[in-house]
Amino acid sequence: MGIAFSEARSAVTRFEVGQPETTGNVIRLHYAATGDDGPVYRFCEEIEIAAELDRSPLVDGLVRLLALAASLSYFKAFAPITFAVPSGLTETERTFISQLITGGLGEFAIVNDLPTVLDPVIEAPAARAPDAPSVRPSGSRALVAVGGGKDSIVSIEALTSAGRDVGLFAINPRGPIEATARVAGIGLERAARRIDPLLLRLNGEGAPNGHVPVTAINSLIALITAVATGYGTVVFSNEASASYGNQHWAGRDINHQWSKSSEFEGLLRRSLPAGAPEYVSLLRAITEIRIARRFAGHTAYHAVFTSCNRAFRMSAAADATWCGDCPKCRFVFLILAPFISRDALLTIFGGRDLFADGGQTEGFLELLGVDGLFKPFECVGEPDECRVALDLVRGRDDWAGHPFFARPEVAAVTATDAEHESVFAWRGSEHFLSDELEAVAREI
Repeated sequence: MGIAFSEARSAVTRFEVGQPETTGNVIRLHYAATGDDGPVYRFCEEIEIAAELDRSPLVDGLVRLLALAASLSYFKAFAPITFAVPSGLTETERTFISQLITGGLGEFAIVNDLPTVLDPVIEAPAARAPDAPSVRPSGSRALVAVGGGKDSIVSIEALTSAGRDVGLFAINPRGPIEATARVAGIGLERAARRIDPLLLRLNGEGAPNGHVPVTAINSLIALITAVATGYGTVVFSNEASASYGNQHWAGRDINHQWSKSSEFEGLLRRSLPAGAPEYVSLLRAITEIRIARRFAGHTAYHAVFTSCNRAFRMSAAADATWCGDCPKCRFVFLILAPFISRDALLTIFGGRDLFADGGQTEGFLELLGVDGLFKPFECVGEPDECRVALDLVRGRDDWAGHPFFARPEVAAVTATDAEHESVFAWRGSEHFLSDELEAVAREI
């Protein structure tokens, strides 16, 4: 089957984004990999949202941005190749997709050793931006994206404690997301994203595969859902740490979390059509360790949350939780350890003590930023946060005498006084919050 894809791939010279369709509450996105004799592969992705969409320049503009963002799931199977939009791009849309490819496919480029992917050739005639209302949707309701982990829980509790009218949103929600909504006692607006099965088949046949800026896709689906269901604001929970990259490669800073970064948030806000809901990350000026400190007090969620990304893969079991052996599991274990009891932490991880597993020591050293080791390609915090967490755990009586801390390579790692202060500080220049939302975030 790999040979079949290889032969067909050799005939592909261009990737095309077709005109999206909207019918009722279903959006269909069309793509094609084409050659000199026409399409070699055609793809159709479907997104079903929670309510019927009234066609308008605003909705059309959001759907066009979604079609561009979701295209990268398919484009990567043929990259590097010309990226074409025969129907045309506005200047804003051209900037959006160009920066989305360059920033959002960095990890994919490294894994597949394809640096030219990050300098795309974009072919599209100039298009005129459609007219749209100049005012945002009325009402103060906030639609909060829920991922099943600690960050969105902290946002939910902060907003509801401040008296905000909050709804929750998720795409293809798994068990931890549904459980988070139940504990919060708030309704969940659901969307379904169905990737074309042909892409999955091609991946199995050897098509280049890897990370895409999925938060960009999810953000646009959330914005479209907000328009359809009457929310004036869409809230994500991307923190300051998400703007910290992984490594410098091919002359670029590569960040696994680029579509969660401040740079992307600013790009999307500038790209949205007039009249779109406000889009903002509540936790942008706060670090992971500060979020973990607040989450430790939300004990009602401790038994249901899961941050392990392996639990959210399409192939994962419906009841999957913590795998206990990945960078995300190690990071959450370390970052929570200073703030909850040892017994409570082990209960969250099904009785597993990740510090006691010698096979994971190097993974912890990666998180700590030990010389020569890169921050892993995962949604984890900055090395200085991890070093501060390690220092704080060492000071807890319930971890006293644990062999992990006596390992020479671990014992040699410490945080400076400046790091202890800075990781809990408010990073005021890194957010897009209104005065009202800034006041909410500062209380976290």
